[in-house]
Amino acid sequence: MQIILNNNAPVAQGIEQLPSKQWVRGSIPRGRAITLFLILNLFFLIYSTASSAEEPLKLFLGGNEKEAINIWKQESEMGDVDASYALGIVFYDSDVTGLCQRIEDSDCKNNFKSGLNYFKIAHDAGDVRATYALGEHYDYFRKYKKAFKFYLKAAEAGVPEAQFNTASMYEHGEGVTQDIAQAVRWYLQCNETKLCLQKEEGISDLIDQLTIDELHFAKSSLIIDQVPLNIRLDSVAK
Repeated sequence: MQIILNNNAPVAQGIEQLPSKQWVRGSIPRGRAITLFLILNLFFLIYSTASSAEEPLKLFLGGNEKEAINIWKQESEMGDVDASYALGIVFYDSDVTGLCQRIEDSDCKNNFKSGLNYFKIAHDAGDVRATYALGEHYDYFRKYKKAFKFYLKAAEAGVPEAQFNTASMYEHGEGVTQDIAQAVRWYLQCNETKLCLQKEEGISDLIDQLTIDELHFAKSSLIIDQVPLNIRLDSVAK
């Protein structure tokens, strides 16, 4: 279920979904599965003694958030997309995590827009994790055509969450003309990862609507050995 922030911003992009969470059609809006930052809490326990670490993610998760953010900002200005993406996550989500109640930072004055701007910086630099993040942002605000464009690009690059959401939009005709063959194609692509794992049984009602040729198209379009891309905060670790 989506969690709504006080400033009407959605919890940021499903970034902290459990990797083992299996998305099931119709169970949650557009496959979102927010875990209330259980992963972040786990990292805090793991890195609680890592306050002297130089790597910004360890600094951030070890409680030295301001120091980590300063490093990320310097790296972002130098064109580091990991840093821009990390800043997007931490500021977009800061109302939920309480970040701006713990630190003083110029980006906290308009934290939601600051996070969104960092996502745009990373996306413009070619980071498909940020592309997916923008897709969920526009999806939440029902700008479905924009959302679909970002989802599809991220899906093609190997983001499982984007593959699921692309399939959902094709299935329901949101932001794109309804196309059941394409929906099956992208559900099956997501099924190649640990995110979905429904196999054909989970979309049998859609498969039954296809002709033999359409089903062949859907299956022949799959990228079997595609490496799934991690969109979570730990993906910025170096």
